[in-house]
Amino acid sequence: MTTRFSATRSPARQLLMVAAGIVLLLAALDIVSLHRLSEAPSTDDNGVLTSKGQTERRTDVIWGTLFGSIGSMLVVVGLGGLVTGRPVVELGDDALRLRVAGPLTMLDIPWDDIVSVKSGRDYEDDGRIPVPVLLVEVVDPDRYPKQLWGSVWDGPVLQVDADSWETSVEDIAIRAELMLGHSAEGEYQ
Repeated sequence: MTTRFSATRSPARQLLMVAAGIVLLLAALDIVSLHRLSEAPSTDDNGVLTSKGQTERRTDVIWGTLFGSIGSMLVVVGLGGLVTGRPVVELGDDALRLRVAGPLTMLDIPWDDIVSVKSGRDYEDDGRIPVPVLLVEVVDPDRYPKQLWGSVWDGPVLQVDADSWETSVEDIAIRAELMLGHSAEGEYQ
């Protein structure tokens, strides 16, 4: 398949993820050992931890471990996304490819099986903040996996979360419709 167009995740979001991870790592370091912003465990006059201080120390280690683990994960995932720059959507000659089969796996949907590609907004449960989605209507949704990563089936329409893409979902939908070969007057090739 020759790729005509591809889009990746937004680099700004990847950098924000790395920054959040670094903040959590610094917080973990402060909680466990530095105590610049957090309070040190209680000690007696000789500098030995009291029974209350020992309990505080255990709690600090638990929180520090939690913050450190999450911070490390955010840094690794954010840097990995920046370095690899894997596409989340590809428009090729024979298929639309979406990174929804897993974090490293693309799902190919042949153009012959696609009815339409549109952009939309999902207001989720609370209805406050709309999330951009790519809507891919297929002829037979039973040909594809039901449990996908970052997307859901609504009948024959696959709703793909496009919130963190570098290219707007509207632009991708227009490009996909052009690749699909539809026009307002009818089909052309």
